[in-house]
Amino acid sequence: MIDAAGTPTAAKLRSRRERLRRRTLRMLALFYVLMLLPLVADAHGERAQMPQLRMSTVHWFDIEVSTTRLDVNDEIVVKGSFMPSRFWPEHVESIEGTAFLNIGVPGPSFVRLDSRVNGVPMIRSTRFMRGELYHFEMRLKARKPGRYHVHPLINVKGTGPIIGPGRWVEVGGNAADFRLEATTLLGQKIDLEHYGFANAAWWSLFWFVFGLSWFVYWLLECPIVIPRFKRRDELGVDADQMITKADRRFAFIYLTLTLSFIVGGYQYAQASYPITTPLQTGRVNVPPAERPAPTVKVEMVEARYRIPGRSFRIELKVTNSGNSAVTVGELAAGNLRFVNAAVSKVVPADEDDLVAADSLRVENGPVQPSETRNIVIYADDAMWETQRMTTMIKSPDANVAAMLFFYGADGERHIVEIGGPMIPVFG
Repeated sequence: MIDAAGTPTAAKLRSRRERLRRRTLRMLALFYVLMLLPLVADAHGERAQMPQLRMSTVHWFDIEVSTTRLDVNDEIVVKGSFMPSRFWPEHVESIEGTAFLNIGVPGPSFVRLDSRVNGVPMIRSTRFMRGELYHFEMRLKARKPGRYHVHPLINVKGTGPIIGPGRWVEVGGNAADFRLEATTLLGQKIDLEHYGFANAAWWSLFWFVFGLSWFVYWLLECPIVIPRFKRRDELGVDADQMITKADRRFAFIYLTLTLSFIVGGYQYAQASYPITTPLQTGRVNVPPAERPAPTVKVEMVEARYRIPGRSFRIELKVTNSGNSAVTVGELAAGNLRFVNAAVSKVVPADEDDLVAADSLRVENGPVQPSETRNIVIYADDAMWETQRMTTMIKSPDANVAAMLFFYGADGERHIVEIGGPMIPVFG
């Protein structure tokens, strides 16, 4: 209805306001429902990271899993080796600062029971030195059925996760059968899967309802958003009149209740759990693995990537001070493995194992004992493109790094890192 002056009546305004409030409440309800819906996580891979991060941060190799099929409550061991690159990018925070060994899986599908690097327990953060060798081992317990791509990874402060090669693992059984029991320092046996869950859920629900009631009060009591701004403009310097004495009384009661619940909850927790141990923030020291003195030294003379042929050509100056001839058996870069089939036989672990079993060619090898020689290697495979490594040509930091695995006539393996600028070839 409209009065004689053409202005909507008070009843009409109340009706509009009521419709607006109902619409807002429906939108809020839908928002909270969507927040509570579980999200489905699919397999993840190394392709999500930039080529420079994958090639010049951490070199992973000899990654193994103890089994690829297990049931809920069964254990699996993931182990291997890694070497932080000597050519770590200057614009990326270093792994020599703060780092933590972790496992990368979609969601809480496994529980980590134990993890060690060079025999040192990894219950805290540490630092890893560039150019040094580290051996890791993680023992996991299957929690949820499914098929998962399991990756070792290292979380670096300020940089994020550096992901290693993944392996597909299938978990069977029933998630309801999962058990994770532990004994506290006081001798109490608890189920970590459910311990404290009811208490946490109750307090979360309580604070949610408590906060929602505060929001609903002001939603129903005062005009919101645009109507509120209009009302403020109408009242001008008297805009404070929108807040009544009853509103202030309600706010004071809520403030008092909030502080009371916080203090009371703290006192309750102290009385219920008088002996507690704070989360530990110190770092552990992990000494690098001992290695024999290197007998193969390599200098990268030139690196060129030919885009049309998906071919990486690297010229190397190799000095062999050992007792047997050596030749390149594998090039590993950014979790991609290019293998010289004439030297090393490598079978991919699964359909997504990033191994090109016969893609590495070596010219002017092998290098004899006490000899220095220039050799040329070619890593030719479509993986450079399918794994999104070709975007390195667009980087302002066009430096590359990789691991070379030399094999001697006596069967010994020599691990050498190379790195330097890369030149793209477009023709």
